[in-house]
Amino acid sequence: MNIRQIIVSSHSRTSTNKIIALIEQDFGKFSELMTCFFDREYRMCQRAAWPVGDLGVKHPELLQPYMSELIHNLKSAKHDAIIRNTIRTWQFMNIPEDYQGEIFDICFNYINDPKIPIAIRVFSMTVCANISKELPELKEELALAIEAHLEYGSAGFKSRGLKTLKALRKQNSKVI
Repeated sequence: MNIRQIIVSSHSRTSTNKIIALIEQDFGKFSELMTCFFDREYRMCQRAAWPVGDLGVKHPELLQPYMSELIHNLKSAKHDAIIRNTIRTWQFMNIPEDYQGEIFDICFNYINDPKIPIAIRVFSMTVCANISKELPELKEELALAIEAHLEYGSAGFKSRGLKTLKALRKQNSKVI
C-alpha cells in the first residue's frame, strides 16, 4: 500500500503512524507524502497534514527543500490543518535566512488575527520568537503584538504569550 492509498483509506492516528513508519524506513518516500499535502483535492491535503506535521516535528530537515512550496501553500490553504501543521513544523526548524522575513510576516499576521484558530496563533508566536533570535530588531514588535492580545486571549494564547514574552525579555537582557 502506498502513502496515497493509506491517506484515502482512513484519517486516524493509526494511519498517520503507518505513514510515518513507512517514511522513516525510506526517507525517499517523503516526497510522495508532500505530493499529497500539496494536492488540489481538499480532503487529500487535510489528511496529509497530520503526518507532515508529525514528521516535521521529528525530522524538520525533511521539510527544508519544500520551504518555498510551504509558503505558497499557506496562501491558498484549503483547510486549517494545512496551516496549523505547517506552522507547527516551523517551530522546530532553523528557518533559512532567505525565508525568515516572509515567514515572520506570515506568522506575525496570524498572531494579530483573532479569527485565526488558537493553535495557529500560538505556534506562530514560537516561530516569530525563534526568528527574532537571529533578527533581534523584530523582538520589540513581536512583544507589542503579543501584549496587545493578552487581555482578551484564550488560556492557550495567554500561556504561550507569557512564556514567549519572558523568553524575549531574557534574550534582550543578554544583549545589553
